[in-house]
Amino acid sequence: MATKAYLWGWFAYLLGSVGVLFVWWWLTRPLGRWAKLPLRIVLAALLLTPWSVSPQHDEWAPAWVVTLFDGFAQEDISLWRAGAPLLAMLVVALVVACLEVWRQHRKQSQLPDRE
Repeated sequence: MATKAYLWGWFAYLLGSVGVLFVWWWLTRPLGRWAKLPLRIVLAALLLTPWSVSPQHDEWAPAWVVTLFDGFAQEDISLWRAGAPLLAMLVVALVVACLEVWRQHRKQSQLPDRE
């Protein structure tokens, strides 16, 4: 694939991902802080984690797309080639989100009550 077309493809994907994240941000706004932040961070990790298209190529693609392609379109490749790093990234994102919710809760509870 030509480098210019590859970069335009990534640009279009990232622009679309920003749009999806914006809509997701708006949809999750009525939720409580304990649900809103983890849902937002996990979706961002899912959409923005890249992975190598194949061991023979230098191109990268979104890990969820590579996982789907490897798992369903290719018979000789396991879906865990890109699925394992994607799952690891999702777990890390969830842990970070939970720690941030915990930090915000702790900070909120330490504020003195003003009446």
